[in-house]
Amino acid sequence: MKRLWVLACAAACLLSACGGGNEREAQAPSAAAQAAEALRSAARAPEAPRRRTLAAAGGSVDATDAANQLMDYAETYYPAFFPSHPVTASAQGYTYRYYEATGVYLGVRDGQVYVLGGSFGTEVRQVGALTQFITPAPRVLSALCDAPGAVADGFATPNAAVGKNAGVSVVGCSGALGSPQWRQTTGPSVNLVSDKTQTLSFDPPAAGDYAFEASFTDTSGLLRTQTVALHAGPQADAAARVTVRASLSVRMGGKVSVRAWPTVPAGDAVKAVTWTQIEGPPVTLDTRTSRLALFTAPEVPRDTLIRLRATLYTEQGRSDSDEVMVLVERQVQASANDENAVWAGDHVARTYAYRSSSPYRDVLRRCVYDPALYHSGPRYNVCTLTTLPFLAQETRGAMPTVEQVMDRVLVSHDWLGRNFEDFLRNRDPQGDFRRMLNSVTAIVLATEIRPSFYYAGTGAIYLDADNFWLTPEERDTVNEAPDYRSDFGSALQYQTLWRYVQDNQNIFAYFDPRQRITRTLDDVRHEAAWLLYHELGHALDFLPPAAYDGLNRNQSAWQNIATRYANGQLTSDTVPALYPLVSAEMRALGQVQFHGDTPSAEQRGYTPEMVAGFFSPDLATDDYNYSTQFEDIAMTLEELLMQSRLGIRRDFAITQPRTASTASSSSLIVQWGQRGRVGTASIRPRAQAIALALTPWLDPAAADQLPEPIDMRGGQSWDDNLAQPSLVRTARAPNAAATLLDMQRQQHELQRMQRRAGPARKLPPLAAVCAAISGPTPPRCAAAR
Repeated sequence: MKRLWVLACAAACLLSACGGGNEREAQAPSAAAQAAEALRSAARAPEAPRRRTLAAAGGSVDATDAANQLMDYAETYYPAFFPSHPVTASAQGYTYRYYEATGVYLGVRDGQVYVLGGSFGTEVRQVGALTQFITPAPRVLSALCDAPGAVADGFATPNAAVGKNAGVSVVGCSGALGSPQWRQTTGPSVNLVSDKTQTLSFDPPAAGDYAFEASFTDTSGLLRTQTVALHAGPQADAAARVTVRASLSVRMGGKVSVRAWPTVPAGDAVKAVTWTQIEGPPVTLDTRTSRLALFTAPEVPRDTLIRLRATLYTEQGRSDSDEVMVLVERQVQASANDENAVWAGDHVARTYAYRSSSPYRDVLRRCVYDPALYHSGPRYNVCTLTTLPFLAQETRGAMPTVEQVMDRVLVSHDWLGRNFEDFLRNRDPQGDFRRMLNSVTAIVLATEIRPSFYYAGTGAIYLDADNFWLTPEERDTVNEAPDYRSDFGSALQYQTLWRYVQDNQNIFAYFDPRQRITRTLDDVRHEAAWLLYHELGHALDFLPPAAYDGLNRNQSAWQNIATRYANGQLTSDTVPALYPLVSAEMRALGQVQFHGDTPSAEQRGYTPEMVAGFFSPDLATDDYNYSTQFEDIAMTLEELLMQSRLGIRRDFAITQPRTASTASSSSLIVQWGQRGRVGTASIRPRAQAIALALTPWLDPAAADQLPEPIDMRGGQSWDDNLAQPSLVRTARAPNAAATLLDMQRQQHELQRMQRRAGPARKLPPLAAVCAAISGPTPPRCAAAR
């Protein structure tokens, strides 16, 4: 954030020629004049593509929209000056982008185009009017909800065609629509992946007419229907095509991602993909990854359409366009300033009970995932365990059946419930996950949840859909907006890496988001098992099996948990007291890496060797153990269960920080690392104490039976350390350039690691619980006063 602020200030200064620019006569190099004249000449030239028309003229064009269209155009046709696709910023009336690779600023103000830096020199240069380069496209407005007294209306993709993605939406005109359910009534059969949302998205398999009926409830609870139809034309005879997926619905404030899928003939290549908003209230598009458009759904007065157009340009001059629609639902979320709201400042997505026969169907959402849920104050409405008990109260602590678990599942899409159920039936042979789920009230799976988390305030677990998709169509519905991607620790001179390994193979595969990939249930196990062990470890920490018998049905989940929490009786209280983490340096670094503390000069000077010296003698299995006491316990239990129950060992290493020259796992050099660190003799008693408290069904000697860890080979790469012990090296020469695939895989690994980082979710207040505790005041009650 600080870097962006500095950049904005610098741009404002440069674009206004401040900082002494008016005090001296800066002689621009001839190259600058030549570069500027090249752009001016382009503006005057009559031939395509320079005087490209983006849309038929007419209608007003928002100034920011026009500037973005101009800069997209410049990136497409002048990549030597304007490479990549940086974010758009504004300062002193300019809308601009800064191209770090060339040192060039490109800006628009009052309809004029300006350049600065790099080949253009140190003075701001005007190169012409925006309309000399492009005719900016005005936004269109669909005629929706025009009928007097309309409750709902429908919208379908205009000019739908085979080879493109099509969508239909049911739009609330006078209030929120409840319980949407689609069915197809006409046309070749299509897969209705999102049939319980307000928007369907599908690829028409053949030309012809398609019709769909949406049933829903209005604000008074009355069941209504809306029919939406479209005609799909034949596939265009085009060598280069682009399809945008997927049309979707999102509530106000939600993160949105849509992806362009280009197809080009052999011998040609993608030159650029540009994005234009063609309908709806203005949004700020993040298209730094050119095939992916991200934005945040704006506040709207009623359900409102946003439409985007993606345009493909190829190296051989071919082009094609497709559009996608996003329906923004008017659903008011809890204010970030409302200290009484459970979900204050959070985005709560639309969900529903997966099993319509569940005895908890009508209470699951309002008890654990409703923006109008309040844990304190005059609107207090938290459910007691009489309404939604912990699963353990239904099973009496025994292993739940799959059906009992699925009765507690809330989903945003049916495929999530189906895949989760399949996972429990076929990839939980020892019943660990079902036993651990005894400590939750509900399981929420939604395409907009990121990252996964457990919340003691509701007793529920919330899971990221990215861990559970199997088909490309399912993946299309998963939000790609980044989760917690902070720069915490970016100033440090080291980084840490981790992965899970079985038979010298990384269990995490790279599923290229640019490819239409189908996964197996084993892939899902690899993506989800460690996550479930970790998050359910949190649930067991707050509610271990020993506490099941004492649950009070007349109290809420949090009231039952909070007494143990206030009195310091969690496993994350007792085990660290017996087996403490002693490295003050690592504890302080944990605050930098995972909570955003500013590193001191001393910390910025720590080398990988020094950090290894701080970490290796201590009892942590990962540096994330130093984030909080709760993560300390969950990390240790996660690794213990992955190794003892699934035979999958964990690698952890300390390396130099990733830079442009160390962009892949084959060029990151391990300074220190271990495989299976939880088996360290000094750590095993600690791991065993955690297991005895949280997973008493395990063999009491499970930790004692773990083998000693394997030391990694310092001085070799993260990739080369995959084979333990060392095998004959078959990798390319150490000085060979990293491939694009290497870098993509490494980025994927780092993103998975970074998902752990993020602010801790604030627990409900302790005041009422503490007031009911007799005797000495517990430490957490004293701290809460």
